[in-house]
Amino acid sequence: MKFRWIVICLLLLALPSLLYADWTKSWSKKIVKIKGDAFGTVVFNHIDHFDNLGQRLCTRCHPKIFYVDRSKNPDFTMEEMEKGKACGACHNGGIAFSVKDNCAACHPTRDITFKRSPVGKVTFSHEVHTGMFSCSSCHPALFIPGPGNKKLTMDKMGKGEACGACHDGSTAFSVENDCDHCHQM
Repeated sequence: MKFRWIVICLLLLALPSLLYADWTKSWSKKIVKIKGDAFGTVVFNHIDHFDNLGQRLCTRCHPKIFYVDRSKNPDFTMEEMEKGKACGACHNGGIAFSVKDNCAACHPTRDITFKRSPVGKVTFSHEVHTGMFSCSSCHPALFIPGPGNKKLTMDKMGKGEACGACHDGSTAFSVENDCDHCHQM
């Protein structure tokens, strides 16, 4: 009889931990992709935030800042986040890194290869360009992240559009004279 009570007590003590572990296992692995028009997709990883905030993660964001049902969440801009809305409530430079810094922490970047070029493919390196300029130098004024941009032509770039806005011979090498800088022939 005494042994049975010990087993029951141990199970009752262990049950909350087991339920908590199962809950964190299912929710903490959830990755949320938030599509944005001006700056591309944001990848929110619950694991990273859960590791930093623990159990406080859920109540810190839900439902105070974001609803679990994403369709109820309003759209917001980077400017609004810089003023403390949405992600900016914590990502303010005090609690966590500021939304003004390191765009690639939330907006994944990659090299982009344009294969339609008649004179060799062109690979755009985000790493090279973000090492010299901010993301807002190009996005969204010159390029919308993702598909939907106008087709690039050398003529348009030579007139200062797209890459030609900076690759004008003074800000950066000219698109008209240095073909092998971009075209892999």
